[in-house]
Amino acid sequence: SRRRDPFRRSARSVASWKAPGRARAMFRTVAAALARRSARHVVDATERRFSRFDALRRCEASDAFAGMCHDARALGPLPGDAEHAVSDVDKFLFDTNGFVVVKDVFSKDDLRAFHDAIDAHAHLIHERKGQLRLTAAKTPLSGDGKTGRKDLAGFLGWQKPHCDPFRSVLAHPKLVPYLHELVGPGYRLDHNPLLIMQDPGAEGFEFHGGSTLDSGDWNHPLGYDFRHGKMRCNLLAFAVHLTDVEEGDGGFCIVRGSHKSNYVCPPSIKRYEEATEHSYQPAVNAGDVVVFTEATTHGTLPWRGASQRRNLIYRFSPANISYGRGAMDDGSYLAPAPNWPSSYLEGMSEAQRCVMAPPYHPRLNRVAVRNDASGVVKPAPREAHKVDFDRAVFKADYF
Repeated sequence: SRRRDPFRRSARSVASWKAPGRARAMFRTVAAALARRSARHVVDATERRFSRFDALRRCEASDAFAGMCHDARALGPLPGDAEHAVSDVDKFLFDTNGFVVVKDVFSKDDLRAFHDAIDAHAHLIHERKGQLRLTAAKTPLSGDGKTGRKDLAGFLGWQKPHCDPFRSVLAHPKLVPYLHELVGPGYRLDHNPLLIMQDPGAEGFEFHGGSTLDSGDWNHPLGYDFRHGKMRCNLLAFAVHLTDVEEGDGGFCIVRGSHKSNYVCPPSIKRYEEATEHSYQPAVNAGDVVVFTEATTHGTLPWRGASQRRNLIYRFSPANISYGRGAMDDGSYLAPAPNWPSSYLEGMSEAQRCVMAPPYHPRLNRVAVRNDASGVVKPAPREAHKVDFDRAVFKADYF
């Protein structure tokens, strides 16, 4: 900076003063001291400004955020935020429409790995028939009336290498910046991921989600908000397209801007019977990912494509929020399981595994994925005297 430093200006003035003998020497000594003080002042300020980020880059979190409260330490930006930020264009589009299409996330080799794994587990696919169908007969979303949607899950726990492509979604370098921007550091997998398949003629799915409940109340578990210069989604979804979708083919469909609606969505719109021009079906290529907030009204159109559509759905939530129960429940409310099935976690990278953590605030020693997905950022440990106090009071490390 070319800003003038008052200490240096004073030092130069004293040093140039025409004083005789000892007085002149004394003032030169004072000038040198002032100059040293100025240099220390600048260096100390610079070190204070950047020590937080340097410490995080080294993962020496015990030195980061010195003197700051735990909330500031836990919720502040992570290293690499600036280098791997979501573009201004995508921020504008997401805030305006409630979704954005991230292009070319997965390569042809990646897609081949997804498809090979799915084909190897085709015997686990379930088709929705009878009472499990998602649409009423002879409605705009019912398709040919007989072909049901096909579902497949559990792939995070498949044997290697078949689990690997599905696990890569959890901490992918092209997707983590969107998770940090829209959900926040320490994001977590909320729902068990699902593969949706539609054969030609398959039914769609009535529009759902939305910012407003049928009662007219705010749907806060799915809520979208903008506060203090940041977008935040209580439930963020990825639609990972494994096959091409042309305009008019059907599949994923969304009502643009509905995440900001304050009115109940009329049933005729949910059933795709009215105002269909406001429901947008994006054309996407295999390997693209549609990032959308569950606060939008969205659904699925019947499939008119020539071959099977394959689409993965992942849902993420902020560190301390949970909608689904898969991360901590074995099906009995009396005996919650500590985490996801062990087969899901076995062999995961450190970055992938931290996304599987149950909900709790980042200040409670939560590990977060680095913004470039190259590893993790470890938190500053809680002060020993606070941990000792909690152990004495709660008989545990955490309250």
